[in-house]
This record gives sequence, structure tokens and C-alpha cells, in this order.
Amino acid sequence: MSWFDAIYGRPGRGVDPNEPEKTGLRRFAQMVGRDFGQLIGTNFLACLLLLPAALAVSLGVILLNFPFTLLAGLVTGLPAGVGLLLLTDCALRSLCNDPSAWLSRAGHTVKTKWKAALPLGSIAITLLGALSFVCAFLFEVMQGGQYPGGAVLVFLGFDLLVLAVAGSLTLAALTALPDGDVSFRAALRGAGQMLLLAPARSLGGSAVIFAGAAVLILFFPISTFWAMLFGFWLPALVAMQIFFPVLRQLYRIEVERPAAPAEEDGRPLTAKEKRRRSAANWWHYHWGLVVAGVVLVAAVVYVAHGLTTTVDPDYNVAVVTADVLPDASALKLQQALERYGEDRNRDGAVIVQLNVYTWSADASLTDMNSQMAGATRMNTDLANHTSGIWILADPDGFEQAYGALSEAFGSDWPARLYSWADVPALAGADLGSYNTSADGSATQSVQQLFADCKIAVLDASDGLWAALTAP
Repeated sequence: MSWFDAIYGRPGRGVDPNEPEKTGLRRFAQMVGRDFGQLIGTNFLACLLLLPAALAVSLGVILLNFPFTLLAGLVTGLPAGVGLLLLTDCALRSLCNDPSAWLSRAGHTVKTKWKAALPLGSIAITLLGALSFVCAFLFEVMQGGQYPGGAVLVFLGFDLLVLAVAGSLTLAALTALPDGDVSFRAALRGAGQMLLLAPARSLGGSAVIFAGAAVLILFFPISTFWAMLFGFWLPALVAMQIFFPVLRQLYRIEVERPAAPAEEDGRPLTAKEKRRRSAANWWHYHWGLVVAGVVLVAAVVYVAHGLTTTVDPDYNVAVVTADVLPDASALKLQQALERYGEDRNRDGAVIVQLNVYTWSADASLTDMNSQMAGATRMNTDLANHTSGIWILADPDGFEQAYGALSEAFGSDWPARLYSWADVPALAGADLGSYNTSADGSATQSVQQLFADCKIAVLDASDGLWAALTAP
């Protein structure tokens, strides 16, 4: 006997088999309290299956590479479809009061419906990736001072809504299909029937799915913790509860009734025993909800703390050297730069974010892990145009590897660079020194480290470079 059968396979404590079926928030609380373990377990499996899609598609969007985004969606959407099927199946099982072991039921669902889930996931993830790419591209355009027309934004929002409705309804219909009639075409047909029979419920449940996905995307990576615990099963359960009446009507879904309560000596219960039995019954079905509430409060506090305590930088400056720049030296350079800055975002502090990348065109000069981490972070920085000023120890190697200087300045890019020594605000700053030996017997001035560096101003619009070079 599984742990699930041991807990939920026996009669409930004091549940009347003729009790009317709960609805609304009471029904939702009952399902979460009773099935919290399997909801969390299914959410974890779904996270593993959706992770490749999240990483690959987001990488294509960040790099603004549309063919890669589409290819990533087509391939990684296949396992994602199975993950989405598991989520909706778990929600439907909870709505039906199914007492069977959830892993064996999930395995049966995947075995009978995976062929239809694969194309559904591939199409949905590809379209979502394409629309996310368009959103990122429009944001990039707006960063350059150009603004798309209102009609473009309305059309994009409409496309996202259509994808949410079509994807949610098709997935719900696929989950409810009887084993003998499982196909992608049947799921599409069921989605159309749901929309015709109950348009309000269809749109309402789809809006929940749309909102859940939007929260995960907009607050990434802060939303990662939320996604691991609540991000997938919570919107899926709410949406399926909204869809359930029409699914029940279309597919003749049976809901299992609770078993009769066990007798207790045949004598009337005292008031104290009734209260104790009522409390035990409530805890039996709602302990998961209590745990979920505690975790939810902790997650909200965590996210709120991150949002309220994180100070956005006013400027971003990149430093690319083969030598590891100590934290103390980086802090002194940051403070030296901040003396010339302004509080651009009006948060009460002048913050210069120093993005230090340990990288060299000659990989033998750096640690392999530091080299790989530096290259990855630099790719993201250059793709997002995060840093406006770049301090380069090896501009030739940097240009050969990334081509960013010729892209910004043309073929005469060497003439557009500035020497560190020609900027008194930097060359005259007290940046201290750092140890070059383990015992501290040898030190090197940070100014000596930067003495031969070149400075590339890829974006001077923030005004920091003008302040640094002002007479």
C-alpha cells in the first residue's frame, strides 16, 4: 500500500457521504488540503520537463536570434507538452476525488496520451517563444527611442490571449478525453466545443493560465522559487476548477463520493468529542493548505524583500581583464566613478554597477571556469546593451571575439578608443593595491593594472562619460 493510499484510501473522519459537493473557494481549499503532496510532486516533475524550454527559448530571446528561438521551441516543447499534461491531469484527478496512487495514474495518463501531448507542447512553446521574441524586439526598439503604433501592441496582446485560450482549452480537453478516443484532433475539437458551450468559463480559466505564465516571465529570475513550489500547479488547478463543469458535461466525467464515516461504539458523541472529531476532520483535509499558506507567506515576504531592498544602478560600467580584480579594488573603482554620477532614477543614491569580467583572448591566461563565466555574462551584457562604458585590457582580442567595437564605431574603431592615462578622473583616482602572492609579500597597484587599458564608450547617453571627461 502506498503512502497516498494509507492516508487517503480510508474513510474520512466524520464525512457524510450525502454531504453536498463543495464549490468555489471551499472546494479549492478541500483539494489543496487533501492533495497538496501530489500537487507539489507533479509540479516538480513539470518543472523538470519545462526547464529545457525555459532555458533554450529564453536564450534565443535574450540573444534576439529568431531562428534559434523557433528551433528551441519546436524541440524543447516536446517534453514540455508532457509536463503540461501531467499538471492538468493532476488537477482533474483532484476534482474527481480520485483516491488512486498519483504516480501510477500519472504514468497511465502519459502512456495513453503522450502522442497528442507532444505536438501540443511543441506548437504552444514555439508560438509563445515567437511572441516573447517580438515583445523583446519591441522593447529593444523602444530603448532606442522609437515607439511602435498602438495597433501593433493591441495585435500582439490579442495574439497572446488567443494562444492562452487555445492552448488552455486544448490541454484541458486532451486531459479529459477517454482513453479510447485520444488524438490531437479530438483535443482541438473538444476545445472548440468548450468555447461554444461556455465562453465565459473558457475565457476565465484561460485568463488564469495567462496570468500565471505572465507572472513567471515578468518576474524571472525572482519567480524561480515561486515556480518550483506553486508556479504551475496553482494556476492549473484554478483553471481546471473553472473548466470542470463544462468538461463534466462534455465527457461524462464521474466524481467519486466520500465513504461513510466509521461507527464509534454506537453511542452518542459528547460535545467535547464532537469538537475534537471536527478539529481532526478539518486538519485531516486541510493540513496541506496550512503548509501551503505558510510557504506562500514566506514566498511573498521573500519576493517583497527582494523588490524593496534591491537598488537599481544609475550606470553600468564593464571591466574586462585577464587578472582577477579583487572585490576591494572593484569597490574603490566603483566609488571613484560614483563621485561623477547623478541620481538618475531618483532613489536617493548614486549607484554605479561595475560588471567585472575575467576574460582573455588567450584562454591560458585565465582560469577556465572564470573564462567561461566571463564569456557568458559578456554575451548577455552586449546583447542587452547593459554597460555603456567598457574598460578593456585587450581590445584587439575583445574585438576579434565579439566584433562589438567595429559594430559600434566602424572599421576605424582603434581611433575611437581612449587611453586610461588620458582620463584624469580615472588615472588620478586612488584605487589602492592588491596582493599578487599568497603570503602578501608582493603587491601591485591597481592603477598599474589599468595603465595600458583602453576605454570604449559604446553608449554615452547616460552622461557618465561626459562627467568623467569634463574640464
